[in-house]
Amino acid sequence: TILGLYKAYQGQVFVNGRDVSNSSRRELAKEMGYVPQNHAPPFPYSVIDVVLMGRTAHVNNYSAPSEQDYQVAKEAMENLNILYLADKIYTEISGGERQLVLIARALAQEPKILIMDEPTSNLDYGNQIRLLSHVKRLADQGLSIIMSTHHPDHALYCGGKAIMLKDGQILCSGNTDEVITEQNLRTIYGIDVEIANAEIKNGKLHKICIPVVA
Repeated sequence: TILGLYKAYQGQVFVNGRDVSNSSRRELAKEMGYVPQNHAPPFPYSVIDVVLMGRTAHVNNYSAPSEQDYQVAKEAMENLNILYLADKIYTEISGGERQLVLIARALAQEPKILIMDEPTSNLDYGNQIRLLSHVKRLADQGLSIIMSTHHPDHALYCGGKAIMLKDGQILCSGNTDEVITEQNLRTIYGIDVEIANAEIKNGKLHKICIPVVA
């Protein structure tokens, strides 16, 4: 709904003061990038071609991508340390690599906001953490990121602000540490959870969720 893909059931959605329902797809694409849960293209595009698709909003109809468009696409890949994948076939790389390519495609749009729909849902544990590290770094660089997740640990890792939903309603919102609490997790998941502080190598404390199993 924020992206304008679905019409709001009620109310309005404004992005930077503009009602998304009154904005063109090209205008919205310059404001927001989207990373879906997964993506299965019908053709075996090269990775660089998939990332170049993010430049669509900046290319005139019937025009080919310019050298500048290629440069922006390569810079997006360099930002995620995946430029080495440029000539590989998108359908033949790993799930973790495909998610990073989708993020690079969104970054190539040069958006102000990046919207991610459960970006770690199909990844193994190692790739989940690697991807979240990239997400956190992009946020630290100044990109606004809206991410949905079923993993409270991921929200605690990324920080920022959080909204917790239950039965389609907002249960609470605020700073992540204030939202991801033992009581709130018990309310939405129906299990006892303990939030503990784990000390990591540099001496900093990191909050983690531990299910209390009888």
